[in-house]
Amino acid sequence: MAVSEDVSSDQHEHQPAGRGFRHIFRLGLFILAAQALFWGVFYSPWGLGSTGYDIDQIAFSRFEIAELSQPTPTAADAGQYKAVELPYTDCCDPAYLALRTHFDLAQVPAEGLGLIAFQQADNFIIRANGSIVHQLGVMEAGKQTFHGQRAYLIHIPAGLLKPGTNQLSYISVRHGYPYTDLYPPLMGHYEQVRTATEMRFWQTIDLRMLGGWMTFILGLFALILLFRSRDRRFAAWLVVLCWSWTAFAAYGLYFTLPFGGIGRILFFYAVNTAIALSLLGFIDAWTRRPLRYLQPALLGIWLAFNTACVASLTTLAMPLSFDVINESWTWLTFFLGISVVVRLVWHFARAPEDRHLEAALLSICAVCLALDAIGERFGLLAGGYLMDSAPLLLLAFVVAFLQRNFTLFQSAIELNNLLEATVKAREAELATAHQRERELVGREARSEERRRLMRDMHDGVGGQLVGLLLSVRRGAVNQARIAEKLQEVMDEVRLMIDSVDSTVTSLATMLQLFEARARSRVEDAGFTFDWHVLMTQTPDLPPRQVLHLLRIMQEAVTNALKHSGGSRIGITVLDTPDYALCVIIADDGTGLAEELGRGHGLGNMRIRAEAIGGEINYEDAAPGLRLVLRVAAQPMLRAVA
Repeated sequence: MAVSEDVSSDQHEHQPAGRGFRHIFRLGLFILAAQALFWGVFYSPWGLGSTGYDIDQIAFSRFEIAELSQPTPTAADAGQYKAVELPYTDCCDPAYLALRTHFDLAQVPAEGLGLIAFQQADNFIIRANGSIVHQLGVMEAGKQTFHGQRAYLIHIPAGLLKPGTNQLSYISVRHGYPYTDLYPPLMGHYEQVRTATEMRFWQTIDLRMLGGWMTFILGLFALILLFRSRDRRFAAWLVVLCWSWTAFAAYGLYFTLPFGGIGRILFFYAVNTAIALSLLGFIDAWTRRPLRYLQPALLGIWLAFNTACVASLTTLAMPLSFDVINESWTWLTFFLGISVVVRLVWHFARAPEDRHLEAALLSICAVCLALDAIGERFGLLAGGYLMDSAPLLLLAFVVAFLQRNFTLFQSAIELNNLLEATVKAREAELATAHQRERELVGREARSEERRRLMRDMHDGVGGQLVGLLLSVRRGAVNQARIAEKLQEVMDEVRLMIDSVDSTVTSLATMLQLFEARARSRVEDAGFTFDWHVLMTQTPDLPPRQVLHLLRIMQEAVTNALKHSGGSRIGITVLDTPDYALCVIIADDGTGLAEELGRGHGLGNMRIRAEAIGGEINYEDAAPGLRLVLRVAAQPMLRAVA
């Protein structure tokens, strides 16, 4: 069931008159169907609430009544009785009454007799031939319990009965409520009475208890909504409605209350008016188009009515004070029940709406409310209809919840499918775009690599070959010089080949490859080669960064071979807490401190180090030179010009 919004009806567009008529017509069909089903199931001659008992009733005679000073069997036996006709009403002061009647049995039934015990009194004792067959709670006026407010099936054993004339008597107490209403007993063979009344007792006791618990649980659910709903008044009305219904169920089933008869009267009217008013307030919020000032007015009516009840009971004499309250409650409740139906019809006439089933079920609650108020005037079962409709309120919510959430569930599935398809399509697009980007980057990288190789060949290998060619033509070089220059050209070519080796994809692979090639090259040149890898964890560097490291290390070794004048080259690779990678390349030559910045590839090495987020430092090492390359823990790749 959707949560209403706090807006008045004049803030919405009205639907066309023809559509409004169709909505009302459809609502009327739903209401008629729901009402027919409810009254057919509960109150038809064959329904659950049928009051027609197909039993052979035992006839009673000589109804007599006596007023007692104490609610005891001794006082009843000594009472001064007078003949009366039942039903009989006594008014108005607190009273203990004894009702005595007689019945004849030609033969005592083996299973005994069954008696439907109900009298409009706070509490009562029942005796058969002087023996107590029913006594519950307290009978003392002012402290009495209210066990007399419900019906009982009393088993009168065969041992207490006799052929011929038997006596059945009641002792009752009333204090607060001004009237004692005594009705003719209903009695017959026990099994026959039990079978005939079993369903009715289940309905008036077990079903009402179940309804009370269901509305209590629903109220807890509404209390959660009160803290999570955007429209807290909607949830608040639901809490009041559910727990008022629960309180009404407790009123009819729990009889040891911590207040007397006057308090019970006030409790009854406070709870009943709360149900009627909160039902209208809830319906108003349920429409999502609450009428301006209606809900605050309902709160005001409840406070005013119950204040008037207290004033009437404290200032007017009985039974006038009670009659004034009861008459006011009757018409107020009847008016509110009709108002609920009118509010539903008004809403369906003015707004597009499809919650016909929920509205029809809630209309049953409204009709029951009105009938409880005026039903007694027409000989109906006053006070019972409202509790019978309590489970329907829960049903309305369950139906609404399932309907709305099933629709939302289906919509969620469709939405998830749509989102999944959209995500897959987007993933495919991104994969295609990523592939295009990789191809573009690859082409650019290859183009850049071709341009670099061309520069290296032109400036390095080409320049050296041209210089050597000119020297040979002039005859200015000897064989040893030619061999030296050719070795330099071969070193340069090897450096270019290693820099484009496709197998160099990881740092570990590069270090293995570099050690193998550098060792043979260094040792062929007559140097001692020392190699140490002291890393605790090999960093995962991208291939381009690995190539930059390879070129830096190759160029550093080449410089050491060409210019150090030493006999040993040592390389140490390690990591530190501050750096992901440190490379130390040291020789034992004369050092290059005076030549730093004059070329020999040192500038290119710095550019490559910066491209991977590293730095190069040169240190004189007495003897020799030491190059230290440090790469940060999170290197960032920059473009190399």
